[in-house]
Amino acid sequence: MTGAVEPCYVIGGGPSLVGFDFDRLPSGFRIGANKSAWLANCDAFITVDKNFHKNFRKEIEAFDGLKFASRNADAPIDGVTYLQHERSDGFSTDPAKITGSNSGYAALNLAYQLGYTEIALLGFDFMWIDGKSHFHNGYAGQNRQTNRYLGNWAKTFSTIPMDGLRITNFVGPRGSGITAFPTRPLEDLI
Repeated sequence: MTGAVEPCYVIGGGPSLVGFDFDRLPSGFRIGANKSAWLANCDAFITVDKNFHKNFRKEIEAFDGLKFASRNADAPIDGVTYLQHERSDGFSTDPAKITGSNSGYAALNLAYQLGYTEIALLGFDFMWIDGKSHFHNGYAGQNRQTNRYLGNWAKTFSTIPMDGLRITNFVGPRGSGITAFPTRPLEDLI
């Protein structure tokens, strides 16, 4: 862990970020889960989604930041640090492993491993809003099933040890399916 003092923004893909201007975020380190990494101008990218590597290989290769992915990639991508992914509860402190049932959880685990204690979550809605599960066009094949998993994924965040961490979930007007962290309006960030 680095003992970082600046805030860390962990950016998911929730629909509350539709139209959000990421350039207005205050300074801090940004970790993006999946597509959010390049759509939100992040400093680091992470995915634990099995097919993400092959479906977005060109975007991952072009991403100019730290790159992390689970070891289940079909063909390794240069510049990516591959981690062993476990769907266990809590955070992994081993820098060769990452935990979580989804890439958002893994992104939060990565922030912890990098030493961030002040963490702001954005796009961690874990609910359908106006027929959307993401602020972007989502992922082919996943959109049909996502609604079934959102509630279970949201519950897993309650397994995160909060000792020494200050995690705030910045949400849109509809809130979030995650109840493990205090929430504040998304507008408070800008």
